[in-house]
Amino acid sequence: MSIKKGIDLKVNVKPGYFNLIHQSAYEGPCRTGSGRQLTKEFDTEIGNQKFEDYKKTLKTVYDESVVNMLDPELLTWTDEFILRDEQMQKITKDIDKTDLFLFDGVFHQFPASEIAIRYKKPVGIIGSCASADGVAGLRNKNLESYGFIDPQDASRFMRLFRIKKVLRNTHVLVILKQEIVSKGVLSTITDLEKLKTDLGIRFTFLNAEDLIQRTRDITPEQCARAEKIADEIIAGAEKNTMTKTNIQKSAEFYIVIRDTLEKYECNAFTMPCFEVCATKVFDKELKATPCLAHILLKEEGIPSACESDINCLVAMTILMNLSRKAPHMGNTHPMTSEEKTDQSTPSGLIVPDEIKEEKNLVSTWHAVQPRKMKGIDGPNTPYHVQSFTHSGWGATLRYDFNRDKGKTITLLRMHPNGKKMFAVKGEIVLGVNMDKKGCDTGFYWRVADVRDFFKKELEFGHHYAWVFGDYIEDLKEIGDILGIEVVTA
Repeated sequence: MSIKKGIDLKVNVKPGYFNLIHQSAYEGPCRTGSGRQLTKEFDTEIGNQKFEDYKKTLKTVYDESVVNMLDPELLTWTDEFILRDEQMQKITKDIDKTDLFLFDGVFHQFPASEIAIRYKKPVGIIGSCASADGVAGLRNKNLESYGFIDPQDASRFMRLFRIKKVLRNTHVLVILKQEIVSKGVLSTITDLEKLKTDLGIRFTFLNAEDLIQRTRDITPEQCARAEKIADEIIAGAEKNTMTKTNIQKSAEFYIVIRDTLEKYECNAFTMPCFEVCATKVFDKELKATPCLAHILLKEEGIPSACESDINCLVAMTILMNLSRKAPHMGNTHPMTSEEKTDQSTPSGLIVPDEIKEEKNLVSTWHAVQPRKMKGIDGPNTPYHVQSFTHSGWGATLRYDFNRDKGKTITLLRMHPNGKKMFAVKGEIVLGVNMDKKGCDTGFYWRVADVRDFFKKELEFGHHYAWVFGDYIEDLKEIGDILGIEVVTA
């Protein structure tokens, strides 16, 4: 049994080309022409030719990594304007596995409308005139429909529509200790049944004690897999400050988590930090933190969020599948340039001297930087191996964000009510604390207006998933597809 990852899902599209065949030669208020142009044979010939062109477009325009194109169908009707059952049966024969019907042709908004009304299935209509008419009519009936100017527009849409399928196929393993709401994140989404109803995300819960016992009962085969991971991490590191034994302990915890995900057919993960830390089991027995597990899961395309933060996990799932990059996540703090004198102020909240004059700064911190932040299918980024603890255990991988000064990033977080998401564009200014212990490693970045950002952050919370690149416009459209309001900064 293998984990069914969201990044491997494709949209199953059922294409149909619709043609009108007049039964006799005539002109009138909806038809002009002369000679052979008015014959039934001409309509049939042109329809067949256009259908062949349509099939070629399906093969050349649409991304096979995103779309699984089902067999296209040529549909016809006559100037009786009755959509016959024979034609409907042709287009609906694959309905059980169809995610989206895609129509082009002549008067093709009509079969699209029939599909949407009869079967409540999403439909896409190509062509500005037909789509404007058809989609407006269907949306007025609260039926899911989309319009595209041309096939290229439809192809671009597919990678965004795929996110909806991914969320409906997301099954989260949530580790529990004491309460559903972790003490690390009060702003998490608590109405998980509503989230399941709205987005299709499912949840399975497992007690922390059960996961700990699974780690205690680790098998020799699992240990061997963990040792191989430890060797690979050490071999690829620019710098390593840890023993192989301590790296392997964290790798073993990852192996146990991954095998547990597979057992329960889950493809996303989160667990609390504060509550499991307080058990002292990780210090006294396991000698591991969840950090490496979060990193390695994300690197293979499995969303994994710190501190049982469901908001950030959903945001991470969206960003990962939109960008095909492994997101980082972290505590996110708007900064001011005023001098801090309170000795209790964390070092990460003090603006370093070299950027003291910069305005609109925000800082983001957490020890879960994946090596696949530039692309899950690409090479690893350079990294250091650093222990989370001063005692030398708890493996983390650290990245120097100074390599990316000036690069654009997109941050995302869901609202606690699950009905909104906050999408933010920024620019990396300075990386810091690469070799520090704990969660302090991170970077400073610039937002358009830090006070506007903070005002909105107060509505959403402090953890943000982020990826390299500008995905704001894509996220706005994804919001439309999901029925989620998108707030930006």
